[in-house]
Amino acid sequence: MSRAQTSGFSDLGHIGPSNAQIVGIFVGAGIVIGVVVYLAVPKHKTIEGCVQTSDAGLQLMSEQGEQTYVLRANSITLQPGRRFRLKGKQGKKKSGTRDFQVTKLLKDEGLCGEPSQLGLDLPLTDRGKGL
Repeated sequence: MSRAQTSGFSDLGHIGPSNAQIVGIFVGAGIVIGVVVYLAVPKHKTIEGCVQTSDAGLQLMSEQGEQTYVLRANSITLQPGRRFRLKGKQGKKKSGTRDFQVTKLLKDEGLCGEPSQLGLDLPLTDRGKGL
């Protein structure tokens, strides 16, 4: 009887990582990349309210008056007494106000305190008469 020749390395088992280990490495790397991107990308906030003048320049009072923002609007023209929706980056809070670097004017909503903002949709001829 003749025996089949073997190289002397019988039953070494599987060499290298298993398929499950490879998948785990890729999933872990994807999670790490996602967290890094989330932390590195600057977040932009949207605020809405009336713009007023102050000693520090222009400021915006939020809808319910709960927050005041000192506006830094380098190339964006904002008029006091008007209501705006703005997008930008919120700064640190100082003395009850926050800095807000305006990056985009989303909407000019007209004058502050107009009847349409109070939930009243009166015809133009009836405004100011016996509210």
